[in-house]
Amino acid sequence: MNSNNKKLYDFITEDPSILTNKWLSMRANNPTSVYSCDNLQAENRLREQNGLFIRTVANVLVASESEVNQEIKTWAQTVAMDRVETRTPIHEVIHQFGIFRGIFWEHIHQFVIENKGEISDSEILHWSTLIHSTFDTIIETFAEKYYNYYNDRLSVQSELINELSAPIIPLSDSIGVLPLVGEIDTQRAKYITESVLMQSKDYHLTHLFIDLSGVSIIDTMVANQLFQIIDILKLIGVKVYISGIRPEIAQTAIQLGINFHKVPTQATLRQALKANKILISDTHMAQM
Repeated sequence: MNSNNKKLYDFITEDPSILTNKWLSMRANNPTSVYSCDNLQAENRLREQNGLFIRTVANVLVASESEVNQEIKTWAQTVAMDRVETRTPIHEVIHQFGIFRGIFWEHIHQFVIENKGEISDSEILHWSTLIHSTFDTIIETFAEKYYNYYNDRLSVQSELINELSAPIIPLSDSIGVLPLVGEIDTQRAKYITESVLMQSKDYHLTHLFIDLSGVSIIDTMVANQLFQIIDILKLIGVKVYISGIRPEIAQTAIQLGINFHKVPTQATLRQALKANKILISDTHMAQM
């Protein structure tokens, strides 16, 4: 191991709070950011994370490549999860990387000045290449982890939204209403199919009223998925009725050749229930 490498490592890691304090002193006041200077709740966490960051970067001077890479992955995983959980935009994090890189190099410059005559130009060039490369690797690894965690969070939220957006409301032991609201794309239509089948089985339904008054657009793919739901429900003994088809949807359906004739339809849910001699109170209707 190069003796100057060890001396620089000791200089950087002897008191990491020096670098961290400089970095934290440069924060702006932004109440919505984890990096805000008045976010005292996050400050201890930032200090801990940055202390580990400093040691990870400095370790490239004395440790093996595999050890450094493992430390980078560990740090990036922890911090990426934290930034996603605190809803910190990735551009804010990248900006802080840039600020701290400058602070880090000012510290190294101070070491070079204090040890003038003992350090060669080739060593300084080597440190520059090594440490800049480590910074870049950490940023790339962090960005990858951030992307993965962010996508996982979106997937969980999307599944929750889908789950909440296809609830069957039981009207009796065997009758239910499925009010659909919002845009229905092929992915959501697929989820609705799975959810409706499961709920119909759980509620032991024999009749299901699907109300489309909250849906503004239906294309051929979604219509075919809807018909597939109806056909599958028929196979398990559930009769389906449709209500609330908007005029614009009806017009589009005719233009696209979508045929709703094979399933009973009514203008409103109330009319559909009345036509099938199903009584329901005004209070219950208002809740739906």
